[in-house]
Amino acid sequence: MCIINANSIKNKFLKRILDHIFYLIFVLIFIPGIYYFHLGIVLPNFVGIWSLEYHFHLLLSHFFLLNVVSNMVFGMFTDTSIKGRFLGSTDKKDWTVCSVCECLRPPRAWHCNICNICILKRDHHCTFFACCIGYFNLRYFMFFTFYIFIANSYSLYYNIKFLALFLTWNHGIVILKFLFPLFSFVFDFGYESLYVTLVVVQFVIIAFSGFLFFYHLNNLLKGRVGPEIKLGKKGLLYDKGWKSNLIEVFGSRYYLTWVAAFINSPLPGNGLEWVVEDKYK
Repeated sequence: MCIINANSIKNKFLKRILDHIFYLIFVLIFIPGIYYFHLGIVLPNFVGIWSLEYHFHLLLSHFFLLNVVSNMVFGMFTDTSIKGRFLGSTDKKDWTVCSVCECLRPPRAWHCNICNICILKRDHHCTFFACCIGYFNLRYFMFFTFYIFIANSYSLYYNIKFLALFLTWNHGIVILKFLFPLFSFVFDFGYESLYVTLVVVQFVIIAFSGFLFFYHLNNLLKGRVGPEIKLGKKGLLYDKGWKSNLIEVFGSRYYLTWVAAFINSPLPGNGLEWVVEDKYK
């Protein structure tokens, strides 16, 4: 039994390492590639190179890139588990026992089978971050999805204008390129197929990141996390009002956290103790 558990832990650890490597490569190659394509190829067709307007787009693109990368890095390497924390509390009435970690865990903490540990205020396991989203890193996840959504929407506007400059109807074949971008990219390799593929990929990224951001924003404003949705009204026991819920996630300097991930904004709690006001008794 011990050998099986050891192998399980080893496999989960290896999977997390591989996830980190895969998505770091994504960040270090795909995002800079889109960044270069936008500034170096697309924008010079619409604004004068090194003009005042071009500098504005340059600064804006740098701002987006900084926030996407910094929030991802901070989110990945911010520990939000119970590991190494003093789980002392005067009131442990609502604490539960985790049979895997073999310890008491505070309210709103759930065990993650992938991370193999209990996570404070666990929302979900993020494949992109290769770790769980919980009390201490939800802020970074929210801004990561937000800036991915905004940056790609902004870039897509100019990419579509750029694509329209040389896109040919070609008896309707262009429609097939949009419907099956990878197929056309392989069998009709060229700049048109490449740009169509990039636009389609951006559409998918915008739809996915937009859904994630607004879904979790809705939960955030209601003071709940993913596992608490299925609890119905009981999942809203920690709702303190939208402003206090924002501060619970983004910290006391919530109005500055949008600037960059490294802006210090202390959270009001410790992820262990929660005040419950049962409004549904």
